[in-house]
Amino acid sequence: MVVSPPFASCAVNSEQRTRAWGLGLLLVGGMALNRLERALTPAPQTETRSGLVAFFAAAGGASTLAADWFWLRTNLAWETRDEAGVRALLRLTLAAAPRSEYFRFQAARMLAYDVPRWRIARNPAAPLAVHDAWRLAGADEAINLVLEEAGDEPERWLEAATLTLYARRDRVAATELFGFTATLSGAPWHAGRIYAQLLVEQGREAEALAWLRRWLPQLPEDDPGAQRQLVLDRLAALEFELWSRGEPL
Repeated sequence: MVVSPPFASCAVNSEQRTRAWGLGLLLVGGMALNRLERALTPAPQTETRSGLVAFFAAAGGASTLAADWFWLRTNLAWETRDEAGVRALLRLTLAAAPRSEYFRFQAARMLAYDVPRWRIARNPAAPLAVHDAWRLAGADEAINLVLEEAGDEPERWLEAATLTLYARRDRVAATELFGFTATLSGAPWHAGRIYAQLLVEQGREAEALAWLRRWLPQLPEDDPGAQRQLVLDRLAALEFELWSRGEPL
């Protein structure tokens, strides 16, 4: 009988053991998943999360395969609107791939939009105040997830601002978040344009004008994404609007 590497020798190095661990996890994925899901129940969430992150970190590259497996299971649970299953599987996915913005953002959107919608669909007769509370709770949970250890990463803050605007429906808070995001190094240019637009919509034209004047010199002329001409046009329109109302420029 021929035994294939890496099991042909007892002298298996640590890298090979890591790969074997990952393959084993996938082969018995259902069993491992059930055990890990049960392990989530008794311990506090923060303790469980840190333990899971350490568990998957020890797996090295196999954690990426595990994250993909858990994400596949998450989507299956999502299709059946299994809130408890989705939550457990999202925790496993993010523990296996804690630096993946794709998984984190998709998880946040499920919590912000889908979970509240499922609850409302199951309880259509509940008071509107209860529906609103579910929506706000989902939005806040999602925003906290996105901003967990966010540091100065502009994509995280931009996602939080978007969730605040559309899931939490708090335009004032979203305005401040878009404004902060626009000041971060490497922030997408549209964060600054959205910030100015939200200021205008709230009747804060003077603030929008001041922001566009400060921000314009940072916009490169050779970057289509910066849309410098569009910003110039908005700046001119704001100046004319304030001038026509006799307000100081």
